[in-house]
Amino acid sequence: MNLLRTSCRTSLVIALLCLQSPLSFAQSADAQMDVKELCKQIFCRTPNFKLQLNNQDVFEADFETPLPVLANKKLISVFPGETVFVEASIINGAISLKQAVSSNAHPERTLVFKFQQMDKQKDMLLEVENPFPEDIKFKMGYMQTDSSKIYATSSCPVRGKLKLFEHWPYPIYQLLITQAKVLSQSDKRVCN
Repeated sequence: MNLLRTSCRTSLVIALLCLQSPLSFAQSADAQMDVKELCKQIFCRTPNFKLQLNNQDVFEADFETPLPVLANKKLISVFPGETVFVEASIINGAISLKQAVSSNAHPERTLVFKFQQMDKQKDMLLEVENPFPEDIKFKMGYMQTDSSKIYATSSCPVRGKLKLFEHWPYPIYQLLITQAKVLSQSDKRVCN
């Protein structure tokens, strides 16, 4: 078995997580310092995981710096093996992401995202739990182990008070979830 080990470049991931941030992330050391300060105010974690790439190869990642789960109250990041909790509210037909939290203390207002690699396979599975009566939808992107590119991926509506399962037949080391939207009566309930 070949072990492909990487210490993920924090500056790249921070830049992706902090899109449209008023903070400047021009230098890697400054970015690490700013994120450490940010993580004193919001919930962060330091992801570490292994992914099965094929029958012989394993990808292992260790992050150097804690990273926010929810950046700018717009962008949710989920790494393999994580279950993340994001408290939200729906007011006047619009969803507002409030904060990432360490546990599901308020299930009536907490979106749950569980991302994992399927046992002894390279396939990935995302489980999304919607606590609200309204149907919601997100835009999603993913990053693979061999590239820093973000690939757009389809997203299906998450019906009110239900769970949704999304599947990919290849390893993914980060999901990025954004543009949370409450579906209106006129919106189509399709995966796109």
